[in-house]
Amino acid sequence: MAEWYVPLSLAIVLFVFEIPTRTFYLAALGLSLLLVSLIDLLAAPSGFWAIGWFALFAVLLLPVAEYARRALRNRASSDATNIDSGQRVVVVQVSPHALEVRYRDTLWQAELTEPASVEPGYELQIISRVGNRLRVAPFSSTPH
Repeated sequence: MAEWYVPLSLAIVLFVFEIPTRTFYLAALGLSLLLVSLIDLLAAPSGFWAIGWFALFAVLLLPVAEYARRALRNRASSDATNIDSGQRVVVVQVSPHALEVRYRDTLWQAELTEPASVEPGYELQIISRVGNRLRVAPFSSTPH
């Protein structure tokens, strides 16, 4: 099979479509097609063999793509959370079930990590962030 350029062309198309998605799945399939085009260029297998090679590479590379996607997502999430740790917030409103603080000119829902008496205007520090809720504590305590 001398059509090595067909899987190469498809691989390039998949790489281009991978750029906006950033999921690594299309990149894994593109890499599989790139390897098939290399095998096709060197060994010229029949059509069914090329499909088999593609299936083998895809089965091997798709779990790697899933692992890479999760690793990068988890790292980005923890990096964003760590940026907020230790920053100052100002208490805006205190109610029995909620605490509202101002951080970066935005109002956030917050929860105290330890029992403390706070009033509007008090400054607290961010210990961590869970979703869109800040976990805060007075400055005298150390972050956990």
